[in-house]
Amino acid sequence: MYISKLKLYNFKSFKGIQEFKFTEGKNFIVGNNNVGKTSIFEAIDFLFNGLKRNQEIDELLNNDSKSESVYVEATYSDISDLVKSVSKLQPYITTANTLTLKRGNNISIINTKGKQEKAHEKTLAYQRADTGLFYNPTGISNATKPFFDPTIIYANDHNENYQDFKSSSLLGKLLKLEAKNLLDSDKFKDVQQKFNDLIEQNGGLQDHLNEVKKFMEQAVSSQFGKVGLDFQFKIPEMDSIIKNGRVLAEDKNGKQDISEKGSGLQRAVVLAVVQAYSNFAKKVDSMQFLIDEPELYMHPLAQDNLLNALDKLSEGDNQIFLNTHSPYILRHFNSDRDSVVILSNVTGETRVRQMECLVFKPTSIGEITYKAFGVPTVDLHQRLYNTILLKLLYDGEKVGSESSFANYIKNNFKQYITLKKFRPRRIKQIKNNDGWGKYETLPLCCVMRNEIDHPEVLDDDTETNIYSEEDLKESIVQLFKIYKEVFDK
Repeated sequence: MYISKLKLYNFKSFKGIQEFKFTEGKNFIVGNNNVGKTSIFEAIDFLFNGLKRNQEIDELLNNDSKSESVYVEATYSDISDLVKSVSKLQPYITTANTLTLKRGNNISIINTKGKQEKAHEKTLAYQRADTGLFYNPTGISNATKPFFDPTIIYANDHNENYQDFKSSSLLGKLLKLEAKNLLDSDKFKDVQQKFNDLIEQNGGLQDHLNEVKKFMEQAVSSQFGKVGLDFQFKIPEMDSIIKNGRVLAEDKNGKQDISEKGSGLQRAVVLAVVQAYSNFAKKVDSMQFLIDEPELYMHPLAQDNLLNALDKLSEGDNQIFLNTHSPYILRHFNSDRDSVVILSNVTGETRVRQMECLVFKPTSIGEITYKAFGVPTVDLHQRLYNTILLKLLYDGEKVGSESSFANYIKNNFKQYITLKKFRPRRIKQIKNNDGWGKYETLPLCCVMRNEIDHPEVLDDDTETNIYSEEDLKESIVQLFKIYKEVFDK
């Protein structure tokens, strides 16, 4: 079960309607600073949890849309059998096995009396499968809360919020799962007996409270009539035992509650909880994990360890959302299960778009960096160039020399290429210069390839590859067009 579609209306920096499509695996959300990456997490948070303490709905409303409504809508796909077994939810699950929820201000719903009204932000509405209208039936939120409870880890949040042991927290859920077998063990039964002895035996808690009980009985009798009182004490449930726990960290400064440690260590512990969950909680219903800037405070190997754990989580039907600026994080993109959403606030660019299909498998970090962040790399350029060359050779084209390959490109793909003057080489020292001694204008990709690979034979003795970022990017654009033609024919 996963969020397949998210719709925002006038939510923070997203004016009007913006839609996002997600996959069941890992969903990378990328873009420059201040484009709204974290706002997507806040939207999901608002949908399921409502406003935060002391927060006003106007704080979520787009600045240019203050007179309009604001809402967040999410569609779940592949609804699990466990969720479908909840009778209150069954009218809202479609034949396509989807379920849509909505929360916002001034949105139309059908109330419990069957009348249409405008709902406020405290109402979580469910879309009926038969009518398409949104309803808020009595008791449905409590019945479904366990199934729709994403774990959200913000980059700038107080990490201690994720370190308590309450049953609704990720760590509490994990510890409760691991402690489940203990409840049926002889050891726990011994504890129960000892607890009862502590309460009931001579000299136990009941004896110590006997005078208090008698005094209260007399006070009640004088006001109400003769009544006997008794105190009852039950052994705490495992939830109660666990939720009172805390994480302690010990270093050279001694042992302290984790909340008293630095932000870097706190965040590392939070992410360690996520990794532990991926390792131990293998038989629970699917969840969503939203991690803001997973690269924060982490060196590359630690990032790899975290992403490996998230890969395992996603393979277990848990959906992952990652806000990131890091191409290194995107190395873990799996084109079969994952998606990349690219955000932009540049005038003239599409506000939200999905990353173009990748051509290389396994995933090339150069291609990811280019298509997600718009940053050209030498690695991507040379890989495209050599892949095209090898494909043409495999197809029987006579492009074995640099000059023949350049001529083939000029003759067959002139609609895609620009020409650039080839920098003179030390041709006097090269007996067979393969036609390059003409210093002619050549396809940009061929000039770039030589600038990158052969700085050692330049006539101007600079022995450096001289090209601009713009040249590199333009050449990559042209190579992608040529690649498509070559591999599609």
